[in-house]
Amino acid sequence: MSTATWISVDGQPLETYAVETSLATNEVTCWIPSEAGKEFSVHCQNTSAPGLNTIGAFVYIDGQGCHGSLFERWNVNHTVEFSHAFVSDRITKSFVFSNVQLTGISARCLVIDSVPHCYADEDEFVDASSANLGQIQVRVCKVTVGEYYNPAQNQLQTEHKVHERSKKAVTHCVGLGEETIIPQTMLRKTQSIGQPLAKFTFKYRDRNLLKANGIIPGPAPLKRKAPQEIIDLTVNDVQAAGSSRSNDPIRGEQNPQRTRETERRSKKVKQEQKPGVFVEVIDLT
Repeated sequence: MSTATWISVDGQPLETYAVETSLATNEVTCWIPSEAGKEFSVHCQNTSAPGLNTIGAFVYIDGQGCHGSLFERWNVNHTVEFSHAFVSDRITKSFVFSNVQLTGISARCLVIDSVPHCYADEDEFVDASSANLGQIQVRVCKVTVGEYYNPAQNQLQTEHKVHERSKKAVTHCVGLGEETIIPQTMLRKTQSIGQPLAKFTFKYRDRNLLKANGIIPGPAPLKRKAPQEIIDLTVNDVQAAGSSRSNDPIRGEQNPQRTRETERRSKKVKQEQKPGVFVEVIDLT
């Protein structure tokens, strides 16, 4: 089976970085930039030839199973899209990147034998930024289809607290945005058969954080052009009256009525440029 998966914002696929592929387990892991307040959609396309098996794609948000969709069995290149989470059988809310809540050191006090004992509880939320927070995962599986159920059972937990100590690791989570009223809907339960046929994991982080960690490469350094050499061919000819130095540089026409004569002659410098090679031609004519 062949599938393609991507995440889009404002109708455009997000660029992926540091893509890792495991052919042994059919897993793909990559990084994408997230921006707080931006809604997003998850897309999965079945590019395989038609088959007899029932295949479904299932979305996991920050480690939580959200919902899935079945591919049309005989429709090649059928694409399913996930952009909302159910909050009831008639109301959905859009996926949106959000800021995590930060918590500092708290304190608890116990009274033992009339003596208060207080201690810091800084580790209460340290583990909240688990490996699953900051991840969107799509699993493609063979499935069997069961009975119908109310989609409100798929409530998505969007309140995430992260200790300040973990702030640099995870700053975004998935929240819920605009509300949409839909016709009353029932979903079908599905049961996966065997291991996933494919698994796609998108690790989302703030763009600046990805740049700081070298996941998004910085701009290529600008190549500085070699400074052009300036050749000064100006000659100052100075003739001093009554000079006894026979080796003084004297050029031009001599006039015995002048006590001092200065002549400047400018020489033209031309440059001819070839790709990668600079050739200087000095024209002394």
